[in-house]
Order: sequence, then structure tokens, then C-alpha cells
Amino acid sequence: MRRLLGAALLFSTLAACSNSTTSPDSSPTTSPDSSPASSEPARSPDSTSNPELRLLPLDAKFENPIAGAALPGSDSVLIAERAGRVILVNRSDAGQVTSTETALDIEKLVGSTDAERGLLGIAVRPDGSELFLSYTSSKDGSSQLDSYKLNGATVEPSSRKSVLSVEQPYENHNGGHIAFGPDGFLYMSLGDGGSSGDPDGNAQNREVLLGKILRLDPDAKQAVAADNPFVDTPGAQPQIWLTGVRNPWRFSFDSATGDLWVGDVGQNQTEEINFLPASQGGGRGANLGWDIYEGTAEFEDPNPARGASSAGPFTEPLVTYSHDEGCSVTGGVVYRGKAIPSLQGAYLFADFCNPEIKTIRLGSDSQPDSNAEPRVEPLGVELPSTVGFFEDSSGEILVISLTEGVFQLVDQN
Repeated sequence: MRRLLGAALLFSTLAACSNSTTSPDSSPTTSPDSSPASSEPARSPDSTSNPELRLLPLDAKFENPIAGAALPGSDSVLIAERAGRVILVNRSDAGQVTSTETALDIEKLVGSTDAERGLLGIAVRPDGSELFLSYTSSKDGSSQLDSYKLNGATVEPSSRKSVLSVEQPYENHNGGHIAFGPDGFLYMSLGDGGSSGDPDGNAQNREVLLGKILRLDPDAKQAVAADNPFVDTPGAQPQIWLTGVRNPWRFSFDSATGDLWVGDVGQNQTEEINFLPASQGGGRGANLGWDIYEGTAEFEDPNPARGASSAGPFTEPLVTYSHDEGCSVTGGVVYRGKAIPSLQGAYLFADFCNPEIKTIRLGSDSQPDSNAEPRVEPLGVELPSTVGFFEDSSGEILVISLTEGVFQLVDQN
């Protein structure tokens, strides 16, 4: 029996589900230019399980911010804008913005931001030596992963190196999130290729990279990590870590336990959060079910004629929720900072269409238990059009809204 709980998320122009053959049409493909939002976003008045929190805006102007990353050993952060700029935000020890500047501009490489295209992901190598960007190409819409040398906070534009290129048959379901895992390898999410209902059967087909989360060694030939689960499987793409995802819009590793959390955007009815404990391999070789399942419900017959080559066993989602509560899940992060002790061990997530930020707790904060019943609770703060979460170098959480800007979660007491 696949686990089913109520909680929900809506549908974005970036991470969204779509019934068309090109792009979602329920929301605009671009957003108004954003500017710093009010310092008092609405708070849920009925939250009793969390402290009084607020989202404090970074005092900087961003245009459609989409992803962020910390600079190791620094209070500074990098914010990626969807059109292709990367903004360096320098902050004081207290978190106040002291200056901003454009660290890199790849707008010519990105080109169109129509439908779900654009600069989609950003990551910094743990030793601070390289910056990685995930984006869709201006030439053909393919998914690109590039690296740049970092010298402190300075990006060297001339050092660009292509790490991976993946053809995209449609404009939507590009995934594009990237993050370093506790093993030092770079993980990347790719959607099923787009259109609606995975018409090519990509997510269940190990012969293609679409509909997967990849585990990459940026220094190796074709970025293949030598001990990946399908390296020795005939016909399988060796970069694959796990299969069966539709459009994984943000995944993260718990910095204390190494557990992998994945938010995967649903089709017409169900959004899902997946929990893959490090103690059970952290998702190694897992099949999350799409498009045999949408959430916990059967969606398609496992028909080999459609390219299905990895039908089960399937890993159940931890939490699912209907489109009565949202439309497009935005996966988040587990809180491991020090400023808000009562949030320790809580997983924060959101939905592009529902401004309420929520938490999931499993077992005790220090020892998450995949067999424990998940507790889904409101955080007590709201932010419209949430597209991402990331941790700064101190483990505090920043939240990104495509339309409202970038905010740090703080205890207002």
C-alpha cells in the first residue's frame, strides 16, 4: 500500500504539470519585474506548533530569482535569476546586505524563458573552487550543465566548461535542480521530457536520462560516477541515480543525516514528497513510480512498447496531496541551523500556487524514522510563488519567490 496523506501544492510555469504538448497555460510564462517585498509577509494565525517566525527580505532587487547557493565559509550567497544573471549578495555577520553585484551573466546562452525554460539551478563545489549552472540552451532548448572556476567570490567567465548536455523534446518538465551530495558528487534532476503523461515513456526507461535524478562526477569522462547503480547494466545510462520522476522541482540532502528529500510535480491530481534515507542507500537505484503511478494512484500500464525498462519495485512517496490544496510542489530543505532550535530536523516545503509554507517531521529530530507517520504542519508564514529553498553557510534557510524576491527565515522574538 502506497502511503497517502493530505497536504497540497499547485502548479507553476517552471515546475508545472501540463496537459498541452508544449507548455502549461494556467499561469503566465513570465512574471512582473520583482523588487524587495514588504518585511511583513502574511502569517498563518493558527500555527501553534512552530515559533513566531517571519520572512525577512534581503535588501536587494532581483528579477525573477529562481535558485540560490551559499559561498562556503562566507556569509555571502549567490542568487540565480531565471533570465541568466547570477547575483553576488554580500552580507554582514548579522545577515544584513552590504552590497550586491552581477557575478556572471549567461543570458545569451539561456535565451528564452518561455514555458519552463531558463536558468534553473546553481551549485557551488563544497571547497568553493567551482560554480555550476543548470539551464536550457538558447540554441535548441536542451538541458545544459556548465562549470566555472571560482576565485573567492569571483567567477571566471572564460573558464566555462560543459559538463553534460541532454536533449529536451518539449519546452516543459526540464527539472534542472543541482546540488552536491554528502558524498561529494553533483546530483541533477531532469524531468520526463515534457508534453503530458510522459508520451515517450522516458521516466521508466533507463536508456535515457530524462525522468531521472543523476549522480555526476564533474571531473570524470561523461561525468560518470564510477560506482553509480546502473554503470554495469547493459543499455542503461551510467549517470542515473534513481528513476521514475515526472518533474522533480527541488531536492535536497539533510546536512546532518545525508537523507535525500525529493519534491516531484504531479500530473492532474497529486503532488508528492519522497523521503530516501541514507541508511537505505539514499535513493540508490530507486524507482519513484512515474508514470506507472501518479502519487499513490495507478496512472499508466507498464507497457514495454512505450520504453518502460525498469518497472518496479516502486518506492512509495512519503506525503501526497491533492490539487485542491495546490498545483506544483516546491521541494525544500531540512532545518539544521542554530537560530531557531524548535525547527531542528523539520523539513520545509511549499507550493508555487499556495503561499503557505509547511513542515514535515518524522520521528525524532535527530533520528528521522522512515516508518514513522509524517506530521505535516503549517510553518506559520506565507510567501506567494515560492520556487526554492537553500541553506546559507550557517545552516539558516533562505526562501525564494519568483515574484517577491529572496527572504531569510528568522524568529521574530
